[in-house]
Amino acid sequence: MEQNYHLFTKADFLEDAFFLEWVKHGTPEAIAFWEAYRDSAPPNAAALEEARETLTAILCLKRIKPADTAKAQVWSQIQAHLAAETPVVPITRFRRKRWLAAAVLLPLMLLTAWYFMRPSGMHRVESGYGQQVRVKLPDASVVILNSHSALTYHNWKDGKREVWLEGEALFEVKHTEMPAAQHFTVHAGKVDVEVLGTVFNVKQRREITEVYLRQGKVKVSSPDNGQILLLQPNEKATYHRREQLLAKNTADAKTALAWREYKMLLKQTTVRDIIHTLQDTYGFTIILQDTSIANRTLEGTLSLNNVNNVLFELSAILNVKIEKNNDTLYLKDNGQRGY
Repeated sequence: MEQNYHLFTKADFLEDAFFLEWVKHGTPEAIAFWEAYRDSAPPNAAALEEARETLTAILCLKRIKPADTAKAQVWSQIQAHLAAETPVVPITRFRRKRWLAAAVLLPLMLLTAWYFMRPSGMHRVESGYGQQVRVKLPDASVVILNSHSALTYHNWKDGKREVWLEGEALFEVKHTEMPAAQHFTVHAGKVDVEVLGTVFNVKQRREITEVYLRQGKVKVSSPDNGQILLLQPNEKATYHRREQLLAKNTADAKTALAWREYKMLLKQTTVRDIIHTLQDTYGFTIILQDTSIANRTLEGTLSLNNVNNVLFELSAILNVKIEKNNDTLYLKDNGQRGY
């Protein structure tokens, strides 16, 4: 085989047709190859075994339960158009206890954000799959969390403003005249973003961190290698954790901030990137039968308001049949043998 299987993750194995042939059909060629590969003690043996167990469970019709009980409700509700207006949720302080702090309602969709206060003085806000949460920080700065994201910060002392981001968020940082509170720092994976007062977007997923500047000026740095970049409006910094490389290029607000309108703008966007966005937004495991189309590029706009519409459009464009089983979506070739 010409695939670099030693670099595959669990998700990569699940998307590979030859791997599926081994687990599902057990053809002699597939059995010989994969057993030899497993016996060679590859560096990703654990990922291989996890993928095999996951697919075996699916094929044996074992029930795969959602990560939380709200998944079924979210699935039915996202079929209605989401309202563009997102409520502002102020973070409040609590001591020594963990609380469920707020449940906010978007029209036609229940949004729940969890706020915790740890003994160490840490605040945390999380958005669920298919949700956007708007948070107002103590300094009046506003953060809008995209789906499946989290914002964490400790009690700010001496005017020092620091937050930690997992996922994606748009920041509107309020400028303050207090000398000790001039800098606002966002830690996203292996990247730090330092600002005064500005509007910018940070996305940290799949070992890649992207910082898009809409207004003002920011400094992006990587403590691992000492790289520092200064961004001007409509510039984007990208950090790849594997290569430990921080690079800068131009970008536009419509593409970078399309998620705020529940859209995805496609500009030479690969099918793989679209699949990753659906996984990040709605929490599905997506299995692509024909992996050769993963690198096909598309142009246009996908509306993420209604995931059924997105899947219908992809089905027509890619000529595939899409089936759903709990949290797993199968993209199957039309007219070919299924798996």
